[in-house]
Amino acid sequence: MSSQTPAALEGVRILDLGDESGLQCTKLLADLGADVVKVEPPGGDPARRRPPFAGNQPGSDRGLFFLHYYANKRSITLDLEKADGRALLRRLAEAADVVVETFPPGYLSGLGVGYEELRRLNPALVLTSITPFGQEGPYAGYRASELTSFAMGGLMALSGEPGQAPSVAPGDLAHGMAGAYAAYGTLVAYYHRLLTGQGQRLDVSIHECSAHVAGYAIPTYSARREKAVRVTRAKRSFELHDVYPCKDGHVRFFVLPRDHWVGFREWIGSPPELMDAVFEDQQMRRENSDLIDPRVTAFAQEHTKEELFHEGQRRHLAVTPVYRPEEYAQSPQVRARGLFLEVEHPEVGRYQEVGPLHKLGRTPGSVRRPPPHAGEHNRDIYCGELGLSAEELLALRAGGAI
Repeated sequence: MSSQTPAALEGVRILDLGDESGLQCTKLLADLGADVVKVEPPGGDPARRRPPFAGNQPGSDRGLFFLHYYANKRSITLDLEKADGRALLRRLAEAADVVVETFPPGYLSGLGVGYEELRRLNPALVLTSITPFGQEGPYAGYRASELTSFAMGGLMALSGEPGQAPSVAPGDLAHGMAGAYAAYGTLVAYYHRLLTGQGQRLDVSIHECSAHVAGYAIPTYSARREKAVRVTRAKRSFELHDVYPCKDGHVRFFVLPRDHWVGFREWIGSPPELMDAVFEDQQMRRENSDLIDPRVTAFAQEHTKEELFHEGQRRHLAVTPVYRPEEYAQSPQVRARGLFLEVEHPEVGRYQEVGPLHKLGRTPGSVRRPPPHAGEHNRDIYCGELGLSAEELLALRAGGAI
């Protein structure tokens, strides 16, 4: 689980004070080699107990969500509500390069450990704040879940069939995008620090990040005042996003240019009723989908998704297999790139962890350490780095500060 080659962010110290909405940000940075110290409340972060669990056995170190997002990080416990906990945070921030936090605006300042207070101790500190709506505005103090951000960012309104209730996207799309943008912004701020020696605060709004990935919808409205509309998937028209059932799942055909249509028509056996040159026009195919769709449906159901995918590639046609998660993980492309790496965890045993997504040639990332127990590195950091004695550590633990 280690690499002999120095990672890109080796030596960069990041304090992770975030909840689930910030885990993607620090996960990306940890995989690139940063020393990410996850600051958890005494007893451990609630994210540890998010199901599902390895082997279907609940436990604070067995959650699959936890195992993924905590790999490559160290863990300490600290209670910010206690004066001793805040004193420890100040000392930790003095030696840190970056702090990532997801508290409501004003919370840290109210405790005396906000950005202005911390930068007086460490002028080069970069503080990344990830919140539902940002640090200003009428919604700044509001709380929001993943679903709230997805809905208010404009993405949910475009999901689902026209005239029906909007659909909810699987996974954590809003938090994931905000985390990716936050990681990118953090690296830019850190680069500026290297050039100037000056830190700064980064204000990331999950709401705004969600809107930013809404495709053409927001820019189109801003420029033309045109409202985006949903496209039905209930009736196929053999164009754009049409998905067809096949022997073992579904495939998507994307046939627009004339040459693609001619090649596809030949592939499905040159049906006499479709040989008229009039069908070489995209609009005519759309208007006569009742003739085309049955042929395509029957053709697709004769083949597997892999057969259609590879033959489509050979014919230079856009045919996309719709993979289930397990099919993605087992696909030859994913295996060839070595995306999944084997990790040994003291509680779970051996399991497959997603490796770094950035394939850097000279400074590759790696899975250097398994997900930590809550507070596993208290002694290493508080005693080994801050210089506390064993007695002081025990006193802090007895007082509930760690």
